This record gives sequence, structure tokens and C-alpha cells, in this order.
Amino acid sequence: MAVNKPPAKRGRPKSAQTLEREKIEAWLKNPPAHIRLLTKKERQLLKDSFEASEKLRQNLLAGHSPLIPNELIYAVESIGDEAMEGYESATLKQYASYQAMERDAKRAGGKQLKSKANSKAEHLWKKNSALAKRVENGTLTLNSASENIHKNWGKKGVDGEKPSVKTISNWYKRIRPN
Repeated sequence: MAVNKPPAKRGRPKSAQTLEREKIEAWLKNPPAHIRLLTKKERQLLKDSFEASEKLRQNLLAGHSPLIPNELIYAVESIGDEAMEGYESATLKQYASYQAMERDAKRAGGKQLKSKANSKAEHLWKKNSALAKRVENGTLTLNSASENIHKNWGKKGVDGEKPSVKTISNWYKRIRPN
């Protein structure tokens, strides 16, 4: 017996914050029958309150990395409040670990980018070894060789987007630093 499953929804599931916001918005649009409707003045006060709290929330998050969870940022910003007594060191330790993870990820990304650039530079100048020899001999300037490669990227270039003349020159300097 075949069971028909509903098709899976596309995309990433909604976060808890998004679900909560949608729930509140739906409740405000269609309040229960036992709750009276807000007057225009009350609605404006509520809207102003929401806007002020959102502005405050954005100000709290402004100086922090987007990779750090919002709840942790709120906890760090609340340090000094008497409700946080006893939790300060654990919160700061967790915040420092997130910052260390971010630094490590940036370093790893930089190393990966550097290795890709090195391999692309080697491949490009190996393909154009005749131009590289002329630059070494002094019969052609590095800028002229780079412009030649740039103009004829379809034949002399490597896969990927066409870089600038300066980038091609820097790639030469990267593989032949002298």
C-alpha cells in the first residue's frame, strides 16, 4: 500500500525568532473575539513602541559580529545588571569562544584564498611561459605582458573571470618575487 507523502517544503526551515514574529503578527491582525479592537491612538502607541524596541535591538546588535547568536549578545550587553550576577564570567567566556572561532575561520579563509590565488597564478604564468621569459630577460615589461594577457584572455587566460591587469601583474610577482 503506497502512502502519499506531502512534498517537502523548499528552503531552510524558519528560525524560532521568525516563527515567533509571525505568530505575533497573525495574532495582531486577527485578535480573539473577546479582546476589543484598539483605537487609532492605541494602535499608533503600539506601533511606536514596536519601532522603538526594534531600534534599540538593532543598536544592541550593531557592534557585534553577525555570527554570534543574538541571545548571547543580549546577555553580554546585560552584564552589570543585577539579574546577571553570577553569570558574567560564563557569558564572557562563551562570548570569547565565539570570537576565537570567528578569528580562526577568518584565518582559514584567508589561507584558502591565498592558496587558490597561488595555484591560479602558477597556472596562468605557466601557460604564458614565453611572456614570462621575455619579462625575465627584460625585453618586455611586466605591465605590457599583463596587458597582453588581459586583452587576449580567451586564448591566454585560465578558467574563471578575467582579472584586472594589476592582478595579473601581482600574480607574476607572487610566483616570482624577485
